Amino acid sequence: MIFGVPREIRTHEYRVGAVPFLVKELVQKGHTVLVETGAGEPSGIDDEAYEQAGATILPSSEKLFNQAEIILKVQGPQPVELDLIRPEHMILAFFNFSSNAELARNLVGKGCSCFAYEMFRTRDGAYPMMLINGQIGGYLAVQQGMFYLEKQNGGRGKLLARIPGTVPTQVVIIGAGSVGFHAAELAAQMGAQVYLLDQNFKRLQEIASRLPSNVTTVISSEQNILELLPNTDLLITAAIQSVAESPKIITRKMVELLPKGAVIVDLAIDRGGNVETSKATTHSSPTFVKDDVIHYCVTNLPGIVPVTASPALSSAILPYLERIAGMDSPAQIKDDPELRTGLAIFEGRVTHPLLAETLELPLLTWDDAAEEDGEST
Repeated sequence: MIFGVPREIRTHEYRVGAVPFLVKELVQKGHTVLVETGAGEPSGIDDEAYEQAGATILPSSEKLFNQAEIILKVQGPQPVELDLIRPEHMILAFFNFSSNAELARNLVGKGCSCFAYEMFRTRDGAYPMMLINGQIGGYLAVQQGMFYLEKQNGGRGKLLARIPGTVPTQVVIIGAGSVGFHAAELAAQMGAQVYLLDQNFKRLQEIASRLPSNVTTVISSEQNILELLPNTDLLITAAIQSVAESPKIITRKMVELLPKGAVIVDLAIDRGGNVETSKATTHSSPTFVKDDVIHYCVTNLPGIVPVTASPALSSAILPYLERIAGMDSPAQIKDDPELRTGLAIFEGRVTHPLLAETLELPLLTWDDAAEEDGEST
């Protein structure tokens, strides 16, 4: 198979779809890997490193898309890249189709196949790529929240570290998945008093013993949220679903309860956000103030730490690429239930039920595909 790694062109996306160790693994198994020149530079990887791993460097994305069969991206194709996509392409990326229906329709129209990293699920129910993004995003949420709590940045002028003679800074985190867990872990290690909320009591029981003693786990109810907000310095919302749009948990009236200069980091903003007053921002203009509260709603947080995030992503996707590369034909995907969990579009037809419902398009089942294969032989 011929794999292609283009340079990411989305603003502030500095990761790369494959790092050299992943390229070397594919080349050693007899596959060809094409890398667009400069693709790895934002992640600290030069073209020579890819060549040493066995890749062929191409001068443009046009040449790469023209020759490659499987496209390894980080973000879904940008508008200028759509013209380069052919029906025989298989594209792997974070697509976030729940908040980008237009992209999904365009890709269906192209007749290609798409694996969405956010959809991959293991047999035990874990989302491996989301876990990686969650860990990085959770840590970054605390890091950014600390910065904007500083007085010169408009914040309350509070430090997360526990200082003798002072009242600890209060951090409230909604959502105890991977993102929320790691945010709570870091904030607590810094010294804050942390409240971690989730509606899943079993999940709270499971993680309570793995967190520092200054983390209190609480059921996420309206009453509990209302009681915590007036004393909250940093609110991190991380109620994120793998496919569906994120639920609105914090209303405008709840935001008004926060102290002046408090900070909200809405980590669910890629899928619409958990806060009613949130709107997507960029790293060029990361915050806005609403009701005297600083809102940090930057999409795609992991993209700003590519030297850490790119190798982590390559490590997570390697097992799936090996399985895809080992197939004699794309139709064999139907024989691998775990691989199928990440498949959103197959040869221009939607294979994920929720995506089909959102787009109001027919759902392709593997029984349908088998019947079509039988008719064509």
